[in-house]
Amino acid sequence: MENNDFTYKDIIELVRPISKRHSPMANADRAKQFSPFAALKGYEEALQLKQKRYTPRIELTEDAKSLLDRKLHILNQWLENGQKPIVTIRYFVPKTVRNPGKTLDESDIELGSYLEISGAVEKINSETQRIQISGELLAVDDVVDLQEGPLTGTSEKTVCIFEADCV
Repeated sequence: MENNDFTYKDIIELVRPISKRHSPMANADRAKQFSPFAALKGYEEALQLKQKRYTPRIELTEDAKSLLDRKLHILNQWLENGQKPIVTIRYFVPKTVRNPGKTLDESDIELGSYLEISGAVEKINSETQRIQISGELLAVDDVVDLQEGPLTGTSEKTVCIFEADCV
């Protein structure tokens, strides 16, 4: 359906009116009006949780527990001497529980993921069983490995703390 009669020819050449009361909106602010919004709050986070692969918590052997305890003791001595050694800690982060009423049974397998953090150890609190490293607080029970030095690929220089890491 073609319309040869151009109905807006009387206003098409007019200059856009400019308000005397309101200043023109910046282009960045104008673009925000058309940006996408989350119609369902938390939907993206729920999708990411579904896509995440979880692994069962590793139960450390008695030898591994005693080695980890010795390393923590050495770290604590260094901190008491005013030194802040740089280490890499591998720790377990439990999966967030969606049903707060459900508790873990002895037969349940706790799922989660393992993360690594590298940085200067700032504090070890023996009362609360927490390690503070690079501003993060980690539970000692969640730590599965503790190594001297930063993650591979970084250039921070460290001294040899643990004899097993010095080889």
